[in-house]
Formats: sequence, C-alpha cells, structure tokens
Amino acid sequence: MSNSLVRSSSDKVIAGVCGGLARQFGIDSNLLRVLFVLGAIFLQFGWLIYVALWLLLPAESSGRTGFDALKDQFGSSSN
Repeated sequence: MSNSLVRSSSDKVIAGVCGGLARQFGIDSNLLRVLFVLGAIFLQFGWLIYVALWLLLPAESSGRTGFDALKDQFGSSSN
C-alpha cells in the first residue's frame, strides 16, 4: 500500500480516482466503480464525490490535480 492517496495512471477508466482509492485501501477497483455508479444513481451524490476527488487528488504520474488541469485550460490570461 502506498503512503499517499493519488489517482492511478494505469488503472483508470475516466480519471483514475477509483484505481487510486482501490490501491490505497487494498480492494478491487471495479467494486469501487460499481459503488460510485450506485451512489450516483440512488444517493444522487456519488458523481459529486468522484468529481471532488478528481479535482483534489494528484495524478500518480505527474502530481497534477484535476484543478490544475482546469486552471491550465480555462485560466485567466494576465494581459
């Protein structure tokens, strides 16, 4: 088990959140994916948790968060 919580760069379907969580907690990533989908369908907030984790967790390979990627894409220019 790794010491820090990161998004997986090798075990990912969308952003690597479930792969990173699964590796950290030693469980199957597909089980987490199913739980996130069920949470999104029945609890109406599973998608929100996923997006928040994508924004906050750094990527395993680059160390950049989803928020960093959004800033690069839509950041304001200082002209």
